[in-house]
Amino acid sequence: MVLGPRPRLFLPYLNFVIATAALGFQTTVLYPWHHTLDDEFKKLKLEQSRMLKELHDAKLQKFSEVEARVITIEQKLREGMLGKAR
Repeated sequence: MVLGPRPRLFLPYLNFVIATAALGFQTTVLYPWHHTLDDEFKKLKLEQSRMLKELHDAKLQKFSEVEARVITIEQKLREGMLGKAR
């Protein structure tokens, strides 16, 4: 598409208007939205950390319960073997 001499005169002004509108949109809409997203990501990170800690604590409790059961079974086995040895 070939532009004539008159449209070529308006092209820099059109470019300036589009660039100014884009800059205005970035500073008024995107920049505050960036801060909102950043706050939401921080909340999400805290929630994830809390949930991981809860999961870790639940696993530790489960391991403690399993360990207690194993100790109980070992004691019963020892008592049973001592009873047979007598």
